[in-house]
Amino acid sequence: MVVSKDNFCKALIHLGFEEEKGKDHLYFKFIHKGKVVARTKVSRGKPKDIKKNLLGHILRSQIFLTKKQLNLAIAGKLGGNEYGCILKEKEII
Repeated sequence: MVVSKDNFCKALIHLGFEEEKGKDHLYFKFIHKGKVVARTKVSRGKPKDIKKNLLGHILRSQIFLTKKQLNLAIAGKLGGNEYGCILKEKEII
């Protein structure tokens, strides 16, 4: 599965992540009760897509979603409340 960086970033914002712009990367963090519980970054350079291996790593160890859940977030069908529930189920928060 390959995802465009634009769609990925929009999905993170829809899930409730805060965006911070750096020189070479966009940094995203999800804050719950004043504590950062999930974070990731996206390169601002080329290529325009996030490849399968990198995406798998981000999903598993940084934002704790499945590919199906990410697709729902990209489609706008998974929001911040649902994401919070997913993090609670996985005992992240």
